[in-house]
Amino acid sequence: MFTMLVKVPKENVEGFLEKLRAKVYGYNSKIKEYEVYLKPYHIVYKNEKKYIYIGKYWYKVTKVNGKLKWIYLGRKKPLDEMPDPPALANFTIMMEGDNYIVDEKMLDQIVRDHLLYG
Repeated sequence: MFTMLVKVPKENVEGFLEKLRAKVYGYNSKIKEYEVYLKPYHIVYKNEKKYIYIGKYWYKVTKVNGKLKWIYLGRKKPLDEMPDPPALANFTIMMEGDNYIVDEKMLDQIVRDHLLYG
């Protein structure tokens, strides 16, 4: 089956990422006692393209020689006794030049969930 890619305006993607950060940072403030953090996305630069992987990425933060070091723990909630994190879909946003590109099915889900345009 063919998947169609759709260009999305930069301000809409950045607005979506800001809402996502706010949702996850609110959750992180509730779980401080567990000394782990949830990051809502991971950014990779490859071949002059920017890839934003949306999902649940768990980290522990420690200090090494006076500098903060983020230690990746995986994509699964690290401690069962922690409250459940907010729902986050797993998908990728690609940036090529000044254009953000999203899979059409994922864009439909984002719109349905009122995360991008709500």
